Amino acid sequence: MSLYNLLTEKKITDIKHSTYQILVIPNITRQKELEKDSFVLVMSNVIKELNEKRNDLFFHIPMPSFCSALDFSNVKQHIITMPTFPNSMRSHYDFYFWKTILNSLEMEYDLVFSHLPEQTTNVMNNLVNLYSQDIPVIGYSHWIENKENNPNMKVSFYHYNIAGMLLMNACGFNTQTQIDDLLEEAKEHYSQKTIDKLKSIMRPVYLGFEDSKIRKTTNTDYEKTIVYNHRTHSYRGWDKFLQIIKKLREKRQDFKVWVTMADQTTKIKGFDDTLFFDFEGEQNRDNYLKKLSNCVAGFHGGNRWAMSSQDGLGQGVPYVFQVGSETKELFGNLQTGFATVDEAVELFEELLDQPTVRDKQSVLALEHCRKVHSWKNRVLGFEKMIDENLDIIKKDIMGETDRRDKLIDYIKKNKQVDIKQIRSYMNWGKSIAFRKYRNLIRSLDNFYTTTINKKEYYIYND
Repeated sequence: MSLYNLLTEKKITDIKHSTYQILVIPNITRQKELEKDSFVLVMSNVIKELNEKRNDLFFHIPMPSFCSALDFSNVKQHIITMPTFPNSMRSHYDFYFWKTILNSLEMEYDLVFSHLPEQTTNVMNNLVNLYSQDIPVIGYSHWIENKENNPNMKVSFYHYNIAGMLLMNACGFNTQTQIDDLLEEAKEHYSQKTIDKLKSIMRPVYLGFEDSKIRKTTNTDYEKTIVYNHRTHSYRGWDKFLQIIKKLREKRQDFKVWVTMADQTTKIKGFDDTLFFDFEGEQNRDNYLKKLSNCVAGFHGGNRWAMSSQDGLGQGVPYVFQVGSETKELFGNLQTGFATVDEAVELFEELLDQPTVRDKQSVLALEHCRKVHSWKNRVLGFEKMIDENLDIIKKDIMGETDRRDKLIDYIKKNKQVDIKQIRSYMNWGKSIAFRKYRNLIRSLDNFYTTTINKKEYYIYND
């Protein structure tokens, strides 16, 4: 049982610490397969690991439908209709939904955690201008439309990505190399002053793999299936992968290829026979990982981090990977890196033909995943961003005023009140910024903010 669940079982009189409210801006790209969505995978693991360590955080997450992976006692899912096509999702901003969820007459937040930088300006604009709420913002970038991901750059969200990040105190990326490349590209568009600000905001915050799903031992009863478990796009090495498989197929036909994320844009050229391709994905993550563990090897192209490759490593799947500046940390001591198509073909043949070689690489994959990629290790980067910004708000408290004393007496007298009751009693509308009072209340002895049945209350325990 998590620490947070232990808290919710206590009586009000037992509450001796405050809970902080975090509003999450989601980035949902797989509505039909929410359990596989990268945002869901990240947030579910971050919250799970944080709940094992602490019980003072509560998350509000807008979602297109209820998601069981995010069904924690310290998470409230706010259902919102959003477009299914990723590009449309990024451009869509439902003012009327956000106006309701941001309404400071009903709810107060301590921190905004944006996974969609291009929507951050909209949310913060409404928070400040509609509800006078100047709240710290942190973020995580799952995607940015720079030249690597959108080489044509004719119409792009690139500048929206940058504008959103500039509102943040910290924004996580999954590698320092990615940050360096983005800062270099930004020089084409922005001043040195802006580049310096971005540099102070962007930081590597590495993603992890679920500890409980890392295999204990290697699977020696695998099939001769090569897995490509990434999006079938050029930046993920799809074109190079097809070149490699075509050459390998010319030499032998005793293997299959499993493509887990094929979509309507997936194209296969240059093959007379494609029956050896399996395009069936797995709806359930456990089934996906089980099928993954039965693969002889995986493929990783390009010079970017991929959670999907971590999935394979956690199942003991050795990857034939394109050597680059980021792949050393991703794959550790695996001896299966390639620079050319021919080298990749030779590596796949060795893994297909020599079980002892494959088993050795499988052991290295599991060891590296357990020591480096475990979410217990990786959650520390997310926790640091959260704590740094909670420390900021803790210092921003209201000084001595008559209204301050009136508010304190009201909470002390009633023991348990919500924000709506407070604003009604104080005759405060939405234009009254409450954050300094809120921080003050939590700084006083025996005063706390807490969440009961997913609603926040201000508590006094004498």
